[in-house]
Amino acid sequence: MSLRQVASTRIPEPIKRGVRPLLRAFRNPPERQRAVITEPNGRLRPGEGPLTFVVGVGPRFDQNVPNAMMTCRMGFCRAFEEMGIPYLIVDVRDLVRVLPTVPNPFVCIFGSDFDVIDRRTVRLLKRHPLFVWVNPWFKGSDAFFAQHNLDPTIWTWTDQHLRKILDSEPGFVYTATVSKGLGFFEEWGNRGLKVVSLPLACDATLYSPSAPMRPEFEGVRMAFVGGYWESKGRQIDKYLRPFEAELTIYGYSPWPYRGYRGMLPRDAEPSLYRQARLSPTINEPTVRLLHGQINERVFKVLGCGGATVVDAVPAYRELFTEEELPIPQDEREFVEMARELLRDPVLREEQAQRGLRAVTNRHTYEDRARVVLDRLGLGKPAERASDKKDDSVHRHA
Repeated sequence: MSLRQVASTRIPEPIKRGVRPLLRAFRNPPERQRAVITEPNGRLRPGEGPLTFVVGVGPRFDQNVPNAMMTCRMGFCRAFEEMGIPYLIVDVRDLVRVLPTVPNPFVCIFGSDFDVIDRRTVRLLKRHPLFVWVNPWFKGSDAFFAQHNLDPTIWTWTDQHLRKILDSEPGFVYTATVSKGLGFFEEWGNRGLKVVSLPLACDATLYSPSAPMRPEFEGVRMAFVGGYWESKGRQIDKYLRPFEAELTIYGYSPWPYRGYRGMLPRDAEPSLYRQARLSPTINEPTVRLLHGQINERVFKVLGCGGATVVDAVPAYRELFTEEELPIPQDEREFVEMARELLRDPVLREEQAQRGLRAVTNRHTYEDRARVVLDRLGLGKPAERASDKKDDSVHRHA
């Protein structure tokens, strides 16, 4: 019996619901799927600035789903636009047609999307400034991931896939992993590429302490916005289950917590972080293991003038001082820190303000965008007003 026949058979609805995704995949395999792009550009159009930032996206990109891989790319887009550089989001399979028409382009692609990029596109990319987000690549990686019960196929790419990235000759490859974890990317450097630590950041066009106060968030003690799935759920449960009665949760996937309230409009998220007494930050377990692709939440919360308590991930210390962001040693100390911030509004406000200054001074996507321009040799746009940094704030190399 074919998948089509199974889907149309009079069988219980729960079973049919399980078959339908398989049928969709059969009809539309990954190599034929398209990125979902609803807003390919912002208020500026290509040609209205000295350069054009082109983001090549593959079938995993959906501009309607606010996961980290979408929001970080949009963070870069809006940051460059704030600097007077228009952006354009293009399906990677359209780059051959579109890129030659774009004035002064420089290109960003996630390495995973090279699986649907052909050789013609690779040759085209060689002619333009390019930077690529890459996965770890180090000697003995398969054994390392297997040792830690991680699927090596999720974390590594085939030789053919790697060759396409190398042949595109990017100006640099990057990771959100902090500098201490760059050893996990050593093979990229051994192949002659520059490897840059470019952590995630705060999209200051969306997340700011001027977010409007909303009556629906009055009295929220502890808030969390994000997805819940098996690997992340194990980490979340260790830290947040003790606070279930106090948690207000929003996310694009259901949570097994009684405080789950469904999806939250994007424009409401900054207000929630500003108003909640506390908004914790919890990472995937692999962040501690690989020295950190610290997720965006810590930057969002602090960028809104909110307070956060983070999980026991030492990599935070490369981004924040002890005064800006205390780091617990374990789940027990996390609970103690959270309880103290929930009890003491003065302490909460002091810590929130120190974190806000840190994010404003060095952890926005404009800060990251300036690193990109510098590393690609594209110069430095005129300084924005907020770039007049507070020299008293501790900086990290």
